[in-house]
Amino acid sequence: MSLEILLTTERQRREAAEAEVLRLQAQLATMSKVANQPDSAPALPPPGQQMLVGQVIDNSPNLIYVEDEAGNCLLSNERYRQLNQQVPYRVEPVASFDAPVSFEESYQLPDGQTVWYYTTKTPLLQSDGSRCLVTFASEITDLKSANRLAEEAVQARQVFMASMSHELRTPLHGIMGLAELLRKSPLSDEQADYAEMIQTSTENLLVVINDILDFIKLQSGHISLEHIPFDLHKTVRDAVRSLAFKMDEKGLLLRYVGFDHPLPMAQGDPYRLRQVLVNLLSNAIKFTQRGTITITIDASQQNGRDLPVTLSVADTGIGIDEAYLGQVFESFKQADSSIPRLYGGTGLGLTICKNLVELQKGSIGVRSRLGSGTCFCFTIPYKVSEEPLRQEEMVIQQPDLLQGLTILLAEDNAVNQLIAVAMLGQWQAKVDVAQNGADALNKASRTKYDLILMDVQMPQFDGLEATARLRSEPGLNQHTPIVALTADAVKVDAGSYQALGFTDYLTKPYNEAALYNILAHVSRRAPQLAMQELGLASPNSGLYYDLKMFGRLADDHDFVGKLLEIFVNTVPAQVQALQEATDHRNWSAMVREAHHLKTTFGNFNIQPEVDHLRLIEQMVEKQASRSEFQPLINAVATSTDLFCDIFRQRLMLLPQPQ
Repeated sequence: MSLEILLTTERQRREAAEAEVLRLQAQLATMSKVANQPDSAPALPPPGQQMLVGQVIDNSPNLIYVEDEAGNCLLSNERYRQLNQQVPYRVEPVASFDAPVSFEESYQLPDGQTVWYYTTKTPLLQSDGSRCLVTFASEITDLKSANRLAEEAVQARQVFMASMSHELRTPLHGIMGLAELLRKSPLSDEQADYAEMIQTSTENLLVVINDILDFIKLQSGHISLEHIPFDLHKTVRDAVRSLAFKMDEKGLLLRYVGFDHPLPMAQGDPYRLRQVLVNLLSNAIKFTQRGTITITIDASQQNGRDLPVTLSVADTGIGIDEAYLGQVFESFKQADSSIPRLYGGTGLGLTICKNLVELQKGSIGVRSRLGSGTCFCFTIPYKVSEEPLRQEEMVIQQPDLLQGLTILLAEDNAVNQLIAVAMLGQWQAKVDVAQNGADALNKASRTKYDLILMDVQMPQFDGLEATARLRSEPGLNQHTPIVALTADAVKVDAGSYQALGFTDYLTKPYNEAALYNILAHVSRRAPQLAMQELGLASPNSGLYYDLKMFGRLADDHDFVGKLLEIFVNTVPAQVQALQEATDHRNWSAMVREAHHLKTTFGNFNIQPEVDHLRLIEQMVEKQASRSEFQPLINAVATSTDLFCDIFRQRLMLLPQPQ
């Protein structure tokens, strides 16, 4: 018998037992009333009825025992007497109970076996004012055993997940790190293509691994939600922007609906919303060879602080047979067995979406017809945020920022050691390497470090134990910042790392930017950049840009200066050319100018202008009227003027070339 069937059977037995005790209590109450009526005759039910009640009670598989206020037995059944012969049954005074009480209890039999009971004790008030206590106990030994097996299975799954997480992520981190270092070295065009393919393949593998780990965490209840203020429009656009290159590769058009209405700041988890959208968008792109993907947002049901938001992702792809719609959210199932071979994937993405939406007290559904596209729609009941939006801090890599930083790297994997040391070396940090937890404790006892990078899983004291010892024992590095390097996405996460003694954590596989960013913050060497340098043009203007996509070049003043000059000198003329092409209905020129502008604004991460320009490209296909184009062009023109002013000011502040 399977564990699930066993648990169900035991629950049914308990429910039947509880129903039986209610019937018995009603019968006893009736008998008590009859027996205590002064003029009643006979005082007890007829003999035949007494015999029938006695037979029912004796044949019950549950323990039944009734005692008076003096502790004398008024009634018991055969099952109770059998147990009482082996183990004295615990009798408790009636006065101890004012209301029904239910609990679990166990008895050890002479043969060493332990039996468990779910017991209910109910006091009954008789008509003469005296009370009796009805004890009813249903055996749950099998249920306790099943629960123990279930707990052991969950524990085994957690151990397996932690092990697999570490075993998969550790070599994957090595491959990704080496590919990143390889791409920085002199390569032929063919070798550069190979390195890029390695990077792409490992990133795809990481997506699959993350899907599996997220699924297991959801099943075991190990995912917690953030409750922070966030911008709904920006979160959706960030999700779309992360996959825009895939849409461009396939020539798919993107259409936004409902984004022209302002929305209040929401309170909730933007990361999980983004995860759901990325999963749904990835599916839409995967199964759509040509046509349009439409993102719709609707918050029209807002009522006071209640902000239910409905989002949908619709495509013009292959669609789903209506016969399979009922199973699309089931784990490891896809509508067609050939899908994994043709399109890839684990069959977990939609299950994760459903679980994440429901974890946020929302709902999700799907509409589709084979050959006619698919639409996934979900609603999450957010609240309107009463807190200000927290601006994310960004650190631009600077050559000297980490120079001289003394770091202890505790890492037992040779490949990971090589990658970390190479990355840290290019920033001129000083690194000592410890091979395991014991070695890390030994080195930390002799040398004071600015920062410790601690791998979580190592031999001879893992990172958790080594960190606990460093924190608990007085020494040179008792208060040194410690960053957990973890390939186990469950053992150390946002909700647990501080409780474990870590200052912060970094999940493997990590890239160069992630390592640099966390070192800069934890070591407190991150400079307090001016608002313009961060990319936020003004704290209240709502204008934002950044140069993150250029990596370390964003810190090259000559490069940044040339980039800003190109924008100032060319973009206004391009906007004017777009306007003239619109006035003359020159469709090819409109597409050309809109595409050039979209690329330029995208390089600066200036939103929503990129979306406006993408929409203009789509509207050209329909040859929309001038009145439909004009609001979008006006918005782009206004933004261009504002950013040109900002960039001219920044150009004046940049160091002049020698």
